[in-house]
Amino acid sequence: MSTAVLAPSVVTLDIGGVLTIASTPVSGVVNFCAPFSGTITAATAAVAVAPTGAALTADVMVGTGIAARATVAVSTTSATAVLNTATYAVTNKALTSNVATLTTAAHGYKVGDIVTVVGVGNQFNGTHVITAVGSTTTFSYASVASNVTSAASSGGTAASSSTVKFNAGDVIKVSVTQVGSTIAGSNLVVGLTLTEG
Repeated sequence: MSTAVLAPSVVTLDIGGVLTIASTPVSGVVNFCAPFSGTITAATAAVAVAPTGAALTADVMVGTGIAARATVAVSTTSATAVLNTATYAVTNKALTSNVATLTTAAHGYKVGDIVTVVGVGNQFNGTHVITAVGSTTTFSYASVASNVTSAASSGGTAASSSTVKFNAGDVIKVSVTQVGSTIAGSNLVVGLTLTEG
């Protein structure tokens, strides 16, 4: 008896009608539960009517982490999303009671993601499991070492591809934001390519 492996699946998430957002972002407007464990390998966003006044941002989220971001520019109708597999410069570091906390640009990480830290210092470097996300720019993990007072980091990076991975049953959603316009576009379609494994 053989085990079937799913080929890459394309999931389409539709938000019908005119997206009237103005100054209040709309979040979590459509979601689904992942049918299997795997990775988001591509994402696109398209609207039938182009946004006016400001670009439309569609974030694809796995749980609370941003897996991909598509920005549909003013007067355009589609965009290819950028997968969140970026490496971020570490700008601040601290270690208290065997918990390391790093600050980067907005990262989209979530608890349980695996992050690789390089060039920050021996107490911080290595591959770690994120245990807390204090904000969109900070995250923490266990590091058994002497305390380090919060200080600017003059180098070093943090990288993770966990944000594009999901488990069966995880909620994958699209969060839409646009500020500064009355019409953000209409009939948003987000296409996700999911690969099992």
